[in-house]
Amino acid sequence: RAGEFKNIGNEKFKSGNLMEARDYYREAIVYVEDLVDARRKERNELLMPLYSNLAQVYLRLEEHTSAEDVCTKALTIADLPKNAVPSALKAKAHFRRAVARRNLGESEEAREDLQAVLRLQPDHAEVLKELAVVKSQLAEKHKQQKAAWGGFLQKECGHSDRQERQRQALERRKERLRKAEERQQMEGAFEKLSKGKMLYAAREKEMEPVRKKEEEKKQTLELEQQLLNIIDESNGKPKTEKFEEFMKQKEARAMEQSSELDQKKKVLDKVKKEEQWAEDDQWRQERLNHRQQIQSRPSPAARQMWEAKQVDRWCQQRLREMLVPATVQLEDDSLQKLATKELFEVPEAPVLRALITDVLKLEGDASVIQLNANKKPLHYFDYFLKMDWEVHICSLHESSYRPAEELITEAAHDHEQKAPKSVAKNMVVGGTVKIREFSSEEIPGDGLSWPLEVKEKRRVRTGEGLPKLIAMSETLREKLFQEVKEILGRWIKEYQDYWGCGQDPGC
Repeated sequence: RAGEFKNIGNEKFKSGNLMEARDYYREAIVYVEDLVDARRKERNELLMPLYSNLAQVYLRLEEHTSAEDVCTKALTIADLPKNAVPSALKAKAHFRRAVARRNLGESEEAREDLQAVLRLQPDHAEVLKELAVVKSQLAEKHKQQKAAWGGFLQKECGHSDRQERQRQALERRKERLRKAEERQQMEGAFEKLSKGKMLYAAREKEMEPVRKKEEEKKQTLELEQQLLNIIDESNGKPKTEKFEEFMKQKEARAMEQSSELDQKKKVLDKVKKEEQWAEDDQWRQERLNHRQQIQSRPSPAARQMWEAKQVDRWCQQRLREMLVPATVQLEDDSLQKLATKELFEVPEAPVLRALITDVLKLEGDASVIQLNANKKPLHYFDYFLKMDWEVHICSLHESSYRPAEELITEAAHDHEQKAPKSVAKNMVVGGTVKIREFSSEEIPGDGLSWPLEVKEKRRVRTGEGLPKLIAMSETLREKLFQEVKEILGRWIKEYQDYWGCGQDPGC
């Protein structure tokens, strides 16, 4: 419809019917501006020439303020690199805004627009001609200002040297006064030190309660040290003799307790998350059953108007289901020896396995936009994706992923009731991986080269065989990320097939 209005507007403009041309261009712009963000490229390709044509109509009608506003809207789109607006359209918007500004008396701004055009299209004859007119306006304006201020400036010029000398003399007097005040303050301070009490005596008296409080705090900590030594001796552990060593251990214990609380919180969050996952899985099965029922009925009449359907829940549920737990593994004869060196409790024939243990964040939106029943729908999605990954040693047939219930059971049987530090047993290394823009508008050419942000956050203790084990884990981790990229590609294909609304009555 917008294209039809644009063509009518062009015909009206050519025939000299400027008022009707203006109205048709306005109607076309209203239609195009209402397009959803998912069709941004198509919208911008239509808006740029429409804004430019409307600006030309306004110039012919001598509605220069409206022409300037329309050109500014066009340049707002053109200034964003991702919109990839051709330089010719950008230059045209700058030129027509320059003409509008010249007629509004904004000569400086008009010159800036014309210089922008020349950077895009050097030696353009029409632009150079317009620039000469603008420069002539500026020269005349400057001449008028000079005439208005000339007499005043000449009068002031005769006194400038004398005023400068007076200013310098005043600054020298201020500097001498400042130095004299500093000398007087220093002499007074030294005299007070020589005749009176200690300079910091009052401050020392103020600090006495603070020092007393610090002393009481130290006595409390020393008592705590003695009690902990008694407990450690009863458990067969060595005593901590030095207070400084005790404070270091106390700080280390506080850090360990904080880490332990964080890990327990993660396990509790995992419980809630897995409950939500179960609800999503049930919802998807109900959705599938409903779709099968609809497909068995006679096909309804084709829809004539476009519609947009929110499919975010389906997209998130299916994406999480495909990613957790995505797994790759490595079999190597040296793993048995390396595992023994690092004191991992692994049966014979161990393997090294990498997996996605959690989808920490999946934020965004997805919708299917059906423009016409006879055309393919537009499958829009835009997500921020953050996942947890781990690499661990296990037996060949052992399950790697442990649900929250199993982690809680292990913590309950631990004599200190500590939460497991990882989802998988015998973790070697772990961390997070992000995709900031997992979007239908940013799909790589090969469908796989999504930019990943990888962080390593957890690693096992040091040991003789650790460097080789870490190197093998990092190689396996990269294979896991390649598997993740392939899963994302399969998810996009399944999303497009499942929500193929033009052919599926259950959409």
